[in-house]
Amino acid sequence: MVVANSIPAATIRDLPPAPAGLEGWPWQAETETSFDHSDFIDLPKISVITPSYNQAGYIEQTIRSVLLQGYPNLEYIVIDGSSSDGSVEIIRRYEPWLAYWASEPDGGQSHAINKGFERATGDVLCWLNSDDYYLPGALCAVARRLAEGAGNYALVGHCLKIFADGSPTELLESKYENRRKLLQFWKGYRMHQPSIFWRREVSRRVGWLDERLNLIMDFDYWARIATHYDFVNIDRVLSCSNYHGAAKTGDNFVGYHQDLKKYARRYWGTKFSPEFWILEASMTSHFVIRPLLRRARQLLRRLVNGARRYTRRGRKLSL
Repeated sequence: MVVANSIPAATIRDLPPAPAGLEGWPWQAETETSFDHSDFIDLPKISVITPSYNQAGYIEQTIRSVLLQGYPNLEYIVIDGSSSDGSVEIIRRYEPWLAYWASEPDGGQSHAINKGFERATGDVLCWLNSDDYYLPGALCAVARRLAEGAGNYALVGHCLKIFADGSPTELLESKYENRRKLLQFWKGYRMHQPSIFWRREVSRRVGWLDERLNLIMDFDYWARIATHYDFVNIDRVLSCSNYHGAAKTGDNFVGYHQDLKKYARRYWGTKFSPEFWILEASMTSHFVIRPLLRRARQLLRRLVNGARRYTRRGRKLSL
């Protein structure tokens, strides 16, 4: 099934009613979401791509959070991988407000996202996975920072981590400093995909996602962008990420970090450059030297404590 539409603006009154018992954003809204664009000379079109496969438990929350932004120049595209869990029925209910949607087999998440990008016509691009959602006013804040003439090409904001088991929400703060700091993920990777946006000029230069990567296609894309552009930081929570066992990173990002380590050197450039060896030394220090020193200190403490116990025992026997 493939459908393309001319997308009208959505309000809480227009959309299908929220499932019974669900309250708060984006299920209910006390007031209409409004967007003041009186200070915009040119209102950038924002294209949001949502890839999905068997996420019926979350995708409606995702869709409503995008449509209820109140952003008047929105292009929302949903690419479903032929789900069999009721996702398609949910998507179809919101069809009048989608610029395009499809439900058909694909080659995985990166392929689905790229299919959406190839359809997108926006000035600003992003993707929002079908188990994440935007907070109110997110697209407005993005538009102000990435409007043509603002001098910014890519943007990163904060994200909230929401736990399915009811654990307290965790704030995931984002901060981009420079490309080297980004590549040194072992010092703390602080860029969170649902809260990252960029202008179309960026994709024209760096292309789309690498479909050969299953987990770190987002990190790969940020690294490629950072080769040519800086990310501007916005001190605002733009999105929420639902953390649950069925997510690709439901192993607490163990596999994700294994891939970061596996592919790290592909971004360092030639071995004849100083930058390569600066990063090699930093990574070796973090993953090899520091663990060895830590184990050596632990062993030394055990030896010292053992010697002290032996000495105390000897004194008692001599008495």
